[in-house]
Amino acid sequence: MVKALILRGPGTNCDVETAHALRIAGANVEDVYIKKLMESPEILKDFNIFVIPGGFTYGDDLGAGKVMAIEIEKFLFDELRGFVDKGGLVLGICNGFQILVKSGILPFLDGKQHLTLTMNTRGMFIDTWIELETSNRCVFLKGIKNISLPVANAEGRVVFMDEKVQEKVVNEGYACLFYRGFDPSGSALHIAGMTDETGRVLGMMPHPERNMFRHSHPEWKRGREGGDGLRIFINAVEYFR
Repeated sequence: MVKALILRGPGTNCDVETAHALRIAGANVEDVYIKKLMESPEILKDFNIFVIPGGFTYGDDLGAGKVMAIEIEKFLFDELRGFVDKGGLVLGICNGFQILVKSGILPFLDGKQHLTLTMNTRGMFIDTWIELETSNRCVFLKGIKNISLPVANAEGRVVFMDEKVQEKVVNEGYACLFYRGFDPSGSALHIAGMTDETGRVLGMMPHPERNMFRHSHPEWKRGREGGDGLRIFINAVEYFR
């Protein structure tokens, strides 16, 4: 059985939906609190998939995802890098993406922060459905060319520390998910998601767990059926079969 660990902390609020999505995809799911994982990082060895769901961990004090990113960087980075090196998958959704970036897991898995996710150019929380296209390089995005998902954030704008990092991320395929048409955050190059060198780590601002069923999409009665997000979780589980 494929096993997935969902990381929880103060302010996590999308863990139940994410767990449900993984179970539908065929995984055995357990949620683990950040303090427990810090005390017993060897727990990771029992899992195939590691997920940091959306929310507002620690109230987004110090910036979105920053406090948990510090915890991961200081206490769990080596274990997570080893987890990926041994073939594990890592998914960070919304706040989870912010945490992966600020802990130095994405994009280069080197423990250094090379970019950030900051306030949207409109200066406000944006909750809407958007269209996306992928580079199809990441395990989670296999077979997906276009996808419709909701976003719900105030700090989703990708900003690079310098041009060299931006060039590397784009030219070498680290940027793997892009807003198509409307970009709610004003991200550099319309980036909505990013992977690592292996393609086994994915950080994304949109919420796949919120588009799981035929009736999930707001226009489903007009013939636009939902369920696009489920493919991401199925890809993760099928990777181990």
